[in-house]
Amino acid sequence: MSISLLIVAALTGLAGMIVWAKPGKSVREVLGISWKQGVRVLPIVIPAAFIAGFLGELLPEQFVSRLIGADSGMLGLMLAALGGSLLPTGPMVVLPVAAGLLQADAGMAQVLTLYNAWTIVNIQRFILWEHPLLGASLAARRYVGGLICMPFAVLTTIGIAQLLT
Repeated sequence: MSISLLIVAALTGLAGMIVWAKPGKSVREVLGISWKQGVRVLPIVIPAAFIAGFLGELLPEQFVSRLIGADSGMLGLMLAALGGSLLPTGPMVVLPVAAGLLQADAGMAQVLTLYNAWTIVNIQRFILWEHPLLGASLAARRYVGGLICMPFAVLTTIGIAQLLT
């Protein structure tokens, strides 16, 4: 059993006890909401877990290593940043994809860069969510701010990857 599972289970139990102890709050209603959320999310999570396994086995290690491996240098980091900015998925898919890339011999810094780019400058999120909801001016400012932050994120991922390896 992983430590993250234990932490989530403990937080779930604590939240359940707090809801149960508060007058006017219904544990049954909360369980209903949780069930609906689980039914909505589970069909995404299960295939995403398979994606990670399939990617790790199907992608040729030499290919992945050459493009975004630990020794791919700045070109590998730039490819990872470009890939992350273009990935049209949510976190339930991008995280298993990152795990699959690691399994296929991608570099730690490159995978962290891909994830950072997906988080900071994802074009799909800009087009589908930020621009329509925030308006062109605010969305563009946020996106440009993300572009300015990306080099710092890349440098940070290099340092983190060196610490982790």
